[in-house]
Amino acid sequence: MTKRQKQLYDFIVKYIGRNGIAPNYIEMIKHMKLAKSSKAVIFHYLTELEKEGVIKRIPAKWRGIKINERRKNTATIQ
Repeated sequence: MTKRQKQLYDFIVKYIGRNGIAPNYIEMIKHMKLAKSSKAVIFHYLTELEKEGVIKRIPAKWRGIKINERRKNTATIQ
């Protein structure tokens, strides 16, 4: 994963740990310091994280992101 993907992944893990639910797109955009219209960038990062198997998105569910606990400690920057 890229440095930015890792940054988003770490934010998601910490957010879920603190709040018990995943962050929404607006919270992810703010954390990544992106323009408010950058939803597509977050979507791309989430798609790549899902391809790597470190997260699982649940379609049609608000805040539908789960961390793959088996892969949690293997998430590294390449």
